[in-house]
Amino acid sequence: VCPSHDVDPRPFVSLDMRGLKQVRWVRQEDGLACIEAGITGMALKDALSREGVTMGMEPDSMEFSTLGGWIATRASGMKQARYGNIEDMIVEVNVATPDGLLWQHHSAASSTRCGETSFGRRSTGVELPGLVLGSEGCLGVITAAIVRIRPVPEAVEHQSLAFRSWDDGVSFMREVARLPRGLRPASCRLMDSQQLQLARAIREDGSQKKSHASELLKAGFMRLKGIDLTSASAVTLLFEGRRVEIEAQRSALTPLVSSHGGLWAGAEAGASGYKMTFAIAYIRDFGIDYDILSESLETMVPWSSIRKVWPAVVEAVTAEHRRLFLPGKPFLSCRLTQLYAEGGVLYMYLGTSVAGLAPPRALAAFEGLEGAARSAVLAAGGSLSHHHGIGKHRAPLLSATQAPASAQALRSLKVALDPSNVLAARNGPWAHLRE
Repeated sequence: VCPSHDVDPRPFVSLDMRGLKQVRWVRQEDGLACIEAGITGMALKDALSREGVTMGMEPDSMEFSTLGGWIATRASGMKQARYGNIEDMIVEVNVATPDGLLWQHHSAASSTRCGETSFGRRSTGVELPGLVLGSEGCLGVITAAIVRIRPVPEAVEHQSLAFRSWDDGVSFMREVARLPRGLRPASCRLMDSQQLQLARAIREDGSQKKSHASELLKAGFMRLKGIDLTSASAVTLLFEGRRVEIEAQRSALTPLVSSHGGLWAGAEAGASGYKMTFAIAYIRDFGIDYDILSESLETMVPWSSIRKVWPAVVEAVTAEHRRLFLPGKPFLSCRLTQLYAEGGVLYMYLGTSVAGLAPPRALAAFEGLEGAARSAVLAAGGSLSHHHGIGKHRAPLLSATQAPASAQALRSLKVALDPSNVLAARNGPWAHLRE
């Protein structure tokens, strides 16, 4: 949707990438595939599955997001522990710029710009993927990429865990991050009590398969084990790979679960929790019709600060909500998602009622809440973004995260690749460039 003339009077041209949606080739022996960048995540998953392979990239936006979009935003997915982030999957890229096509290939037998195969690692100077990862459409249009692939997993299993509190769950997740990579589940995500309650309220099929008595029995069993669902946290687990790998991963987790007072809570809850991630974006859109604005924000946080950031966000947003005299109370929820040796990703949800406010006032109020949250994140030791990117919304905060010389180097790169600023999306470090 183009902005109004008052916001930006420039004419806009939007590129439709849907024609670039083919898997050009798959080299199973090399573990590589060449794929056009306009293909959506779901279509890519299905196409590779027919070849018996997977890329493993599964962001919650995969129904609509594309391979090119993942590269341009430096994206991450829910199976990061097994497959890595997008930068770990990309071997080569083809990029269209106003001054011509950019490509590098490293196969002597290659006679096409997508190559016939590639090498997983080289030492041949600055690599093109590093220039366009996170470029957000401002340096060129990504047209195709060579990506790493793996065989479709032999087995896939869901599971879930329950812990007495958010802190107990965080301690468990810290220990999981210390495990060797091969012993971690493909996905391991901690939800707070707010998301637990949300998950129980919005079962995907909307049915009442379980009786009220069954729910009471489950809650009673949890209480006997010292877990109150109103203050508990839960972990959704996804194991995939060879069966021997899954067995080893479960064996590695079992003592960690016990030592942190956790309980195995079953496969059904794990599968439902995993699917809920895909549903949350639709809940956000649904809420707009009822004067509820909501958004997600994410941050990479060192383990030394992981317990500081979320309380700081809750305090800042609550204070700003009160200052703005907004109705009711803000909805605040958090989960801990991708895990690294040095830290983890906090994925936070913010929502508020704006009933009775005119649209401009409602949007301004919500921007105030989100601004308070982001400032709190940075002050408490979190990053500006882990995988959502910068765009225009977070661009004013970018200068606090990089040296002026770094910003100037990126502007110079833009001038070299797009001297007339044709790709004038004004995202990230190029947000303030003018024609």
